[in-house]
Amino acid sequence: MLNQVRVLVLLLVVLLPAMLPVSANDDADGNSDGDGVAVGDSPTFELPLEFLGTIGGDIELGLLINTGNTEAHSIRINSELSHEMEYFRNKYQVYGRIQRSKVLNASTAQNDDVTTAKRYGITGQSNYKFLIGRQSLFGRGAYLYDMFGAFKVQSSLAVGYANRVYEMQANYIDLETGPGFAHQRSASGRTNTGLIWFLAFNMEQKIYQGSSFKQTFEGSVSLDGANSTFVSRSSLTSQLFDKLSMRFSFTARHNSRPEGDLKTMDTETAASLVYTF
Repeated sequence: MLNQVRVLVLLLVVLLPAMLPVSANDDADGNSDGDGVAVGDSPTFELPLEFLGTIGGDIELGLLINTGNTEAHSIRINSELSHEMEYFRNKYQVYGRIQRSKVLNASTAQNDDVTTAKRYGITGQSNYKFLIGRQSLFGRGAYLYDMFGAFKVQSSLAVGYANRVYEMQANYIDLETGPGFAHQRSASGRTNTGLIWFLAFNMEQKIYQGSSFKQTFEGSVSLDGANSTFVSRSSLTSQLFDKLSMRFSFTARHNSRPEGDLKTMDTETAASLVYTF
């Protein structure tokens, strides 16, 4: 009986420390880190959420329907995404617009449903931030297809220097400039590829709670005397409730050397619903 008691006491002495909770002093001794991850010869690696940065953006949707003497319907979508990281600032934009209209066919005396507008494009840019200040180096790529525009296809690549000359909370002003090259295909199928100089101005300003004004200007100046392109977009966004807003925007696109009798300026005025995430 005495031997059994001795064995029981010995087991309690061995097992009791393992059953007790870990105290704060144990953390100080280096047995575990503050997140409860064991520290030893083979530590567990956990990727911090800060490494992924912050992601935000919005989706803009506009719809137009005409009935009666003029029958047409069009849909417009625009999405802008920003990804802010410790050393990189990335932004992406996807745009699309299509319009279908009823047009009288003289040979059949019937209204045919035809496409009267078709435009879509994508832009991506990444800025590498310097360790000190608001300066950065950027790389940018853009592609635009416009069925009835001055040029059916316009694409470009550019690299250069950027400077956030003003920043206060959500308000900012960015200036960007640098060399690149562009490829263009006109409505008749003629193509041109050459060097450009890219420049941009981006500004966003909060007007009052829930409302903001944004202005962007981008220019691709041809260095070999070909067509130069300038795009300006102004938008006013006002919050309706929660993450839903209303946006009024005006976009102007200027091509310096369109083909034939095509106009140099295309404009678009839109009112859209915006979902922010």
